[in-house]
Amino acid sequence: MKKYNVQIGIVLLVLLAAIFINPKELYYSFQAEKEIEIIRGIVEEIGDEEYKVKDIKHIGGNSYIVETNSDSLLIQSNKEGRASSYEIYVYGLTIERFMNK
Repeated sequence: MKKYNVQIGIVLLVLLAAIFINPKELYYSFQAEKEIEIIRGIVEEIGDEEYKVKDIKHIGGNSYIVETNSDSLLIQSNKEGRASSYEIYVYGLTIERFMNK
């Protein structure tokens, strides 16, 4: 009986750990880090000093923002089977506010 209670306790501890650790989030984080390394190589292959990578941020899904010396790039990765393609956009954002008086 005592051995049975210990086994139930261990199972409950493992379930609690799985809830707090969130293995699905860890998996996606690991996949995003692999993609970031691939994207870093692609961007540095594009140009010389103009596209020296400063920072890469995963913004969700298959989209990444890459900060370089000169521009910000929006990169979207598309996977079809074993092939991957990357769409690269120069990303600029301007917000202006007009007030009527």
